[in-house]
Amino acid sequence: MPPSKPKAKTGVAFEEFWRRAVFGVICGSVTGFTVGGVDAYKLIQAGKIPKPDIPKVAFHEMGRSAVIVAGFFSVYNIVKTSINAAGCEYPEVNVGGATAVATLPLSVAPALRRYVPYCLTLVAVDAYHSYFAPKPR
Repeated sequence: MPPSKPKAKTGVAFEEFWRRAVFGVICGSVTGFTVGGVDAYKLIQAGKIPKPDIPKVAFHEMGRSAVIVAGFFSVYNIVKTSINAAGCEYPEVNVGGATAVATLPLSVAPALRRYVPYCLTLVAVDAYHSYFAPKPR
């Protein structure tokens, strides 16, 4: 009797969760910095910030936006990877479930709702790249 072949590896390694979380932090923080910069610029142009406070307010806006959007996209990626590891291969369930879980904290707090469109843009780009973009040959 020939030896049996080793079984295929199932599940997802911790490294995959870590890799997806880091990806979420990097992409989310870059997007958040950009959003915060635009928000700070709007405040400056509206004349709502005294001149000496401009650097402090700008860095505060950029930092806060970066942390919020990075946190969202990290949670989104971890939940999406978890759903995929559970055996669900439907893009609608993976993306929809991860989006619902990651968006919940933003939708509860009124001050954070302004970040939802930017976060959903990241989800749309990720979903396109993960499921619909042509695969390289």
